[in-house]
Amino acid sequence: MCSALLSVLDQDLDRAEEALIRAVRVDADGIESYLALARLYRMRGEIGRAIRVHQNLLLREDLRKEQRLTALADLGADFFRGGFKERAIACFEDVLLDDKRDLKSLRALVHLYAETRQYERAIEYAGRLTRLEGGDRNAEEARLTVELARTQSADGDHDAARRSVKKALRCDKRCVAGWVLLGDLEAERGRSKAALTAWSQVPGLDRASGPLVYAKLEATYAALGRIRDFEGFVRGLLGEQGDDPYARRALATLLAARGEIDASISELNRLLTADPDDLETRAALGRILLSDGRAGYAAREYAAMIDAMGRRGWLGPGEKPE
Repeated sequence: MCSALLSVLDQDLDRAEEALIRAVRVDADGIESYLALARLYRMRGEIGRAIRVHQNLLLREDLRKEQRLTALADLGADFFRGGFKERAIACFEDVLLDDKRDLKSLRALVHLYAETRQYERAIEYAGRLTRLEGGDRNAEEARLTVELARTQSADGDHDAARRSVKKALRCDKRCVAGWVLLGDLEAERGRSKAALTAWSQVPGLDRASGPLVYAKLEATYAALGRIRDFEGFVRGLLGEQGDDPYARRALATLLAARGEIDASISELNRLLTADPDDLETRAALGRILLSDGRAGYAAREYAAMIDAMGRRGWLGPGEKPE
């Protein structure tokens, strides 16, 4: 076993396999050697071999309880890795019948139930997990409930989706995804003011998430004939936090759409003064210059973008985009 461990540490999995096979030949009753061999097969992506080893182990009558649970959980991990989600769920559920505090199985079931769109079960197990591990149970429940709402909306059950997303926001009022989705659902119902209220929460909770809603806000305010209110909203955000690049780009986009090109360029140049390597701002400035027929100035901005990409190590030596 020691030589196998050293080989794994050296990332020589073939030598590790040879050592483990020798170990099980010398001691056919050595359960740990079989468990280690199966895990090695899973590491190498040989899922069928890992499954066979674990299934053969579970047929043995000489396993201690902890060994059986380890083999069962590892078999679940094999099925998980192999994409056999329902079989993986069955294995981890069986582990929890004997050990309700098995964190590995609880984590796997949260993930698997979410992947298979069984969100109520995922929420149940997430609650059990956070009670054992600590952490923010409300935030995790809110995240999963928003996923449930998305699924319900995609299935056409918009009333259930609204109920779910509102439940998520009762769990965690700071759930950005919940506010975005609630706004979308309200907009689908034609409730523009309610949608604006929901989307307006997002930048205050997370400035970096502002781009998720700025275009929605702008379009909705415009449809209501209140585009100046959107400008006031964005300028208010900048009054609170002047270095917010997301809000300033949103303001620049609005000004450009209104034909105030020089004012838009001025807003973007403020950002570039603070961070000359701000690629998103340079791209936005290039687009505005091109739309205004200033191709030469736009080319200069795109050249500056290439230089910034080089400084960030995104381009190889002498490499330039086509």
